[in-house]
Amino acid sequence: MCGSVVFGLTAYTVVASIIGHSNIVGEVLVGSQAPTPADVVYFKPVSFLMIAAIGLTFSGFELAKPRLAKTGSMWMSIFKLATFLGIALSAYEVFYNFAIWTAEIGSNSLLGSLNPDILTNQFPNPNEPWNLVFATKLTTTILAVSIYIFYVLRQAERKREEQESIVRPEITA
Repeated sequence: MCGSVVFGLTAYTVVASIIGHSNIVGEVLVGSQAPTPADVVYFKPVSFLMIAAIGLTFSGFELAKPRLAKTGSMWMSIFKLATFLGIALSAYEVFYNFAIWTAEIGSNSLLGSLNPDILTNQFPNPNEPWNLVFATKLTTTILAVSIYIFYVLRQAERKREEQESIVRPEITA
């Protein structure tokens, strides 16, 4: 179900961008709400994407735990290194996006405009700016997923080490 939501929202975003709905990356998922704002609780599609991506990762890795425990130590080290790099890079991006967001909100509040949903990051390509709500939720999701994957990999590694110690008990003198 989570995979269907991720695929559907991604397809919707790509199609909307191709037909020219917006030239701002992620604005399609931030600019609308479901259900209507008059209801008590509502979400932006980017929030559904975030929830579905985390749910998909959790489900997939919970199912993969037994197989991960059988992974060799070299591959486990490579996976952990890649995941740790994901954590470091996404943490940097989260801090970077929040810093830009804070500066933009501060400068726009001085101008009398307080709508964080319309704020964009023009860097590095001013022709394709990113919506800051989208960028921040996306990088926060990647950070959460990376931390969870690293945790699962460590659990699998410990389980494999425990199984190896049972198979080959240490000889003490």
